[in-house]
Amino acid sequence: MAVAQPTVRLQIEEVHPWRPPFGLERVGHSHVAVIEASEALPAGELTLTARLAGSEVARQAVTLSDASPRLARVAFEGLTNFDEMALTLNVPGNATPVELGRQKTSLPLFEADAIARPEQIINPVDLGTILVPGDWLLLGPGQSGRLAVRAIQRTDDDKTITIKAWFESSADPPLLFELPLQRGACNETTLTLPQAASQRDVLHVSAVDAVGAQLWQKEISTIRVAAPLNLPHFGAVETKLRYDAPISVRDPATGTLSSLPYADGWNPQLKDVVVALPNGSRMVFWRGSSYIPFWASRHNVGLCCEWAEIIPPFPLGRTDCVEPLMDKELRYGRVEIVESTAARIHVRWAYQSNDLLYKVWGDQAVEDYYFYPDGYGTRVLTLKRDPSRNYELSEFILIAPQETYPLSFVPSQPIDILFADGEKRRISFPAAAASLGTPRDMPAVYRVRMHKDDPTSVVYFTPDELTLPKVYTPFYDRGQLVTPAYWGSHWPLARGNATGEAVDERIHDSPHHTSLATWQEAKPEPISVRTGPSVDSLGRSKVMTTERWVWMIGMTDAPDGAVLAQAQSFVAPPSVEVVGAHIHPEGYAAERRAVRLVADGEPEVALKLKADRPCVNPVIELDAAPGKLASVSLNGRQLESTKYAWDGNVLWLDGAFTPSDAISLQFENQ
Repeated sequence: MAVAQPTVRLQIEEVHPWRPPFGLERVGHSHVAVIEASEALPAGELTLTARLAGSEVARQAVTLSDASPRLARVAFEGLTNFDEMALTLNVPGNATPVELGRQKTSLPLFEADAIARPEQIINPVDLGTILVPGDWLLLGPGQSGRLAVRAIQRTDDDKTITIKAWFESSADPPLLFELPLQRGACNETTLTLPQAASQRDVLHVSAVDAVGAQLWQKEISTIRVAAPLNLPHFGAVETKLRYDAPISVRDPATGTLSSLPYADGWNPQLKDVVVALPNGSRMVFWRGSSYIPFWASRHNVGLCCEWAEIIPPFPLGRTDCVEPLMDKELRYGRVEIVESTAARIHVRWAYQSNDLLYKVWGDQAVEDYYFYPDGYGTRVLTLKRDPSRNYELSEFILIAPQETYPLSFVPSQPIDILFADGEKRRISFPAAAASLGTPRDMPAVYRVRMHKDDPTSVVYFTPDELTLPKVYTPFYDRGQLVTPAYWGSHWPLARGNATGEAVDERIHDSPHHTSLATWQEAKPEPISVRTGPSVDSLGRSKVMTTERWVWMIGMTDAPDGAVLAQAQSFVAPPSVEVVGAHIHPEGYAAERRAVRLVADGEPEVALKLKADRPCVNPVIELDAAPGKLASVSLNGRQLESTKYAWDGNVLWLDGAFTPSDAISLQFENQ
């Protein structure tokens, strides 16, 4: 049976820069075969074959849509060299496949790339830096770099090239290494670099042939840190984090792009705040993020759980979204360390939601962040708003530096949803509305991973919310999926850009974010609410509503059972039996997850914490302590100093305490 042959176009194109493979893996696999049909093809099996010097070297089944655009991209896995491809159709009942198209191909004769990394990964924040561009080299004190080079040549049967590497500031001769290459096969080597001499340097890498002709070259910006940030084991510090690239600036009126030196971005009196926790977690309140706090991973990415953002109905006269991320110049946002003691850290962030042109409408928010030595803390949001205004409060937002594509670092399953009865839902991205499943009659604990190579996750929980979030859908470019969810270059750091709905070239110039999921208008029940006369941030006397919410937060690699146990202890306070003290009138402060007591002046305070389940890592606020704390005992045995923390008012205990456990605090008279 004769088969009419529709027009089929075969060609080779470069892999989309936002699509894998990334880095060295792209060498030898930088191009894909593209098949495009002008009309629907007859029924049958399509096969694309790759040939080299007349011999078949690979074949792969192809699926084309019956509807326009009838286009498919095919990557032959593991195949690095071919010079011809053909598309055939196997029609049922026909013994011989029908050839629909044949095309000679021309792959690059030489490809190479180089990636420089430190010999040991250190959290960039610990080195006093933040969101170092993804294609730069960051070196800590005394560190050497490791340079990985991969290359392929498709001209000669055998060829040896020389890799040259040198730092621009160094007077030493270049580092040389010979790399043999067989035709059509990749080869890779890793070199130990000499130490960089300058705090800002450029690493030059090149490949030359036997006669010294340059085949390829690359320049890698390098940051060397002479002294790390002096972070405490547990505490908060003010500092100015180092960021060596400029700030990308767009004129909202004309769209013209320019840049601003990072050091000139804000009032010089403003600083950043870094929270250091004993498990290695870091939370950063960075000027470049408009002081919006985020967890900073050792893999140079971050995660934020959002802020108070005005959602429809929007106030009249607004330009773009109304949220604190628009406060790029920090006209309104401020951060301060309220306390940083052996037992507790308290950082306060105050802000107003403004639009792209810095207009505000009188509402004001204060977020208090409390942390304890177990690595967990609370986010406490107090919002004073016009009663007619609506806000969004929670969203999972990943932050990455420039030159870091979302599909290169976002985990394939970034979100886990945990329920107290043991049910666990692991959410794959890209995701759809049905991916999260249906809500249950119990609140969920969320664990969100920031980076595919990072075992830690951010924990987010409130017992007052049963609604599941909504997932963001991916972005496409040139018909190809290029992000797992929403992507934006308008925050952090970059200025003048409105909220976008597509990928753009600013990924090369500025940090960016990927939003995974949001609660939008859904909010947990506030722990307090009041509506009455007040004065707004613009000085106007008016009726306003003040609400307060609290979430348990943390960043940990602990197993799910330990995270759930911590969350269950956060749901409700234990009952308390106490001798030597009495219950404070407030009794319990959910904002600080603290039981409140007042000492009676006795040298011993004895207590028991009684709940339906063990009370994990409890916090006790003891007012009027009678003196210096000499010891803490559990069931008659003195605890080691590492099992508790005391600052004269706040006691944090490490452990899971049952109703029968007797806790004794012994004081010395001062």
